[in-house]
Formats: sequence, structure tokens, C-alpha cells
Amino acid sequence: MSLTGATCVVTGASSGVGKAIAAGLAARGAAVLGVARRFEGAAAMPAPGTVGEAGCDVTDESAVAGLFAALDRVDLLVCAAGGGVFGPAADARAADLRALLDAHVTGTFLCVRAALAPMAAGGRVVIIGSTATRFTFPDSALYAAAKSGQDALARAMAAELRPRGILVTRVHLGAVDTPLWDGRAGFDRAAMLTPAAAARTIVDCVAHTDTVVDELLVRPPSGNV
Repeated sequence: MSLTGATCVVTGASSGVGKAIAAGLAARGAAVLGVARRFEGAAAMPAPGTVGEAGCDVTDESAVAGLFAALDRVDLLVCAAGGGVFGPAADARAADLRALLDAHVTGTFLCVRAALAPMAAGGRVVIIGSTATRFTFPDSALYAAAKSGQDALARAMAAELRPRGILVTRVHLGAVDTPLWDGRAGFDRAAMLTPAAAARTIVDCVAHTDTVVDELLVRPPSGNV
């Protein structure tokens, strides 16, 4: 798709990869509505080449429905909202698992479903997943479970939406230096991807009209950190 003049919605846009993707899309001429719980703006698509802000909790069904009902057209949806809880599974709380499943699985489902009304054939959906679905990391059981559920949902939605002319890209993202790592000792954050580098690769995937990247694994040159 041509990004010049395209209308895009990016969830999780207040920080990290989501924020960088929103900026990267706008730099290529797209009108980008960044969505996050901490934002306070109402849903309104900004001018091309800029990023607007709308407050919305992606796990709130009525709020998500209202957000997309206010938009006349959505060419691209990027689902980047989420979070993480890390530690040994034996010490984990069921409430934390439920919260992660709600953010990553339910939130993705609600946003994609609501975006279908203003999205025509030729639209794109990008779902930001994790390499935790492909590799095994200690202290990541809850996060991996949520991201694996999100990936399974995304695969099924991709098969259902392709006949409608809507294409889905699933991104398995490796370590990126974001606030997700705050408070986690023992990791070399200098060896991680920067949000801008990760975003650049992801934006490239939707900037072409003659191909679709169904699945993308993006890691820092050092591999798993």
C-alpha cells in the first residue's frame, strides 16, 4: 500500500515500538492516530504526515467500538498495545496471567474486529508479537502464553480476512530496548534493537503494494539477548 495519505491506527502508541511505528508511518506521509490508555484525545484522524492521539483501553469493548465508529476510513491497523509480567511460573499470580491475556489476546481481537467496519479491501493489519512464541525464555511463561494466544488468533484472522482483500502481517519481535525491561537485571540493553530500528523494518513490510509479508521474525544482530 502507498503510505502517502494512508489512514493508520496504531495501538500502544504512547511509548516503545508502538510510538516508533506511529512516527515512522507519519514520516512516510500517512495520517496516524496513535491510541493508548494514557492519551486523552478523542478519536479523529489527523492530517497526513502527522500523529494524533486518542485515549482508549483496548480491553474495553465499548471504548474500542466507539473509537473505530468515529473513523470514516482505516487503511492500516497496527496492534502494538500490551505489557509484560516476568518471573518464575511457580511464583506467578493467576490475576497477572488474566491481565496479559486480556491485553494481548482480547485487545487484539477487539481492535481488529472493530476496524473491519471502516477498512475496505486492500487494508492491512499488523500484529506485534514476540519471539517468546518461537524460543523458550526463563521467567517468561505468562508473557509467552499471552503472546502465543495472540499469534494463534492472528493466524486464524489472517485466513478469514484474506478473501476479503485484507492482509495480516504477524511480527515476532525480539528484544527491543523499551520500558518493558525496566527493573529486569542481567540483560545487555545496548545489544537490543532500538524502537526506531524495529519500527523501520515493520513499516517497510506494509510500504509495498505487490507483496505481503505474512510472518516476520525481527531480532537484533546478536540474536536472543
